[in-house]
Amino acid sequence: MNEKAIKAKNEIEQRELFIRENEQTILRIASKVTGKFITRSDDEWSVALISFNKAIDTYSADKGDFISFARVVIERALIDHYRSEKKYEAEISTSPEMLTGEGEYEENTEVLRAITEESSLEEKKENRQQNLKEEILEINERLKKYGFTFYDIAECSPKAGKTKTECAGVIRHILENENILNIVTNDGKLPIKEIVKEIKISKKLLDRYRRYIIMAVIVLNGEYPLLADYLEYIKFSGKEGAG
Repeated sequence: MNEKAIKAKNEIEQRELFIRENEQTILRIASKVTGKFITRSDDEWSVALISFNKAIDTYSADKGDFISFARVVIERALIDHYRSEKKYEAEISTSPEMLTGEGEYEENTEVLRAITEESSLEEKKENRQQNLKEEILEINERLKKYGFTFYDIAECSPKAGKTKTECAGVIRHILENENILNIVTNDGKLPIKEIVKEIKISKKLLDRYRRYIIMAVIVLNGEYPLLADYLEYIKFSGKEGAG
């Protein structure tokens, strides 16, 4: 990882690849720092992405582990981002009473701002959780015709890096091939024989991770943006070795 970061510092293509490979890591760091689930639709994602890029520019071997270094850079940037937002919010919430110097309105404004901000963040978090819940309920109903539910996926999700890469390749192949995609989405089954003929993959792997592959195809082919964020790695996993 450290060597890749140093290489990415001087080569544009390597930098782009390195950033794509670590998008989930960036999201996890941002989520941990902010204490809420962050996706690519949030402002925090842009701040974290820019900071990760800055970490590449400023990293050197004597600064230790790159991910730890990047985490610090992202954390500082997000803190500065929130401080800047708070200052802006305080400015636009100023009351005319404060301009006339009447009363102790500055303190009241700060309290009001803090309450409003907390309420807004909580509402945003609740809305996201509700939307995610609705996506899960909807995908759960769709998966029933395949003989399993969304809650069964935990038992058959790939854990090892190599296996995840192989499954990602299968999922991309299905999404990019209309005939196979139609069989999965319309007929409710995974055409294992057809897939084995078209790409170098073992039938055993397809049998073992059939439910996970089907679930990922349905999510990425449908309107499930929050669930799709969890599967973002599939778009890039293993692609650097292609061609």
